[in-house]
Amino acid sequence: MERRQLEYFLAVIDHGGFTAAANALHVAQPSLSHSIKVLERELGAELFHRLPRGVRLTAAGEALIASARRTLREMETARASVRDVAGLVAGRLDLVSLPTLALDPLADVIGRFRRKYPAVQVRLEQSELGDDVREAIRTGAAELGLADASPRAIDELESRQIGTQELVVTLPPGSPSPRDGRIGIEDLLTKNLVTGFSGTLVRDLLAAEAERRGIDLNVVVEVGHRESALHLVVAGAGCAVLPRPLARVAELEGAVLASVEPVLERDIHLIRRPGPLSPAARGFLDLLLD
Repeated sequence: MERRQLEYFLAVIDHGGFTAAANALHVAQPSLSHSIKVLERELGAELFHRLPRGVRLTAAGEALIASARRTLREMETARASVRDVAGLVAGRLDLVSLPTLALDPLADVIGRFRRKYPAVQVRLEQSELGDDVREAIRTGAAELGLADASPRAIDELESRQIGTQELVVTLPPGSPSPRDGRIGIEDLLTKNLVTGFSGTLVRDLLAAEAERRGIDLNVVVEVGHRESALHLVVAGAGCAVLPRPLARVAELEGAVLASVEPVLERDIHLIRRPGPLSPAARGFLDLLLD
């Protein structure tokens, strides 16, 4: 099994077909198709159902995805380590993060990293759920990830708390500023709330607080992206509990911010696979933990 075969296999998946994959890789489609057929012969199973329009993974293809991504990640780490020995820090750094953690602390660290290592390309994926961040690290789609605390551990991953982030109430423009800049949790739970769906950190946290107090949570709008909650608050649809870095963006549009009493915080965790990191990831981690 060759690296090129795995790259072609994953490209067909990521781009939705042989033609699109060949175009993205700048190779002739017959060459790509032949390489996939050779790989299938070596594995003794078809990886794709060839359909009149596009392709669909077989069960064997589904089983190969995670191993293929991990193998390519490990090969890239090995190649980068060799380059590092020769004094070269180059290549690509793949990160994955919750959207608000991409705003802070990642944006500042990526800026410093790019100034220090201009030859390294950074690729940042964003996922709304911490479990999706962890899955991207587990499968090798990314090397380092930032997420909030997980209720369950994944044995093959390492998780390290690197900080906290305050969650604040974001009120529509024109709202009276709360006294002392704080809103009690019971008062908050009865307000018109814009939140994520069940399973997201803030929604579950508020639901647990409401249940503990015997209060019906007053959710007026559910959204799939925290950035959408920001815009809805500015438009007057309700209030939201957002990480302070994101809430500050709403504040620029006139939103009123208030801390929760008692203070609400979420932990920030660095997620990675055990073992050696690529030189680029090691350099980034040094800056992140500085």
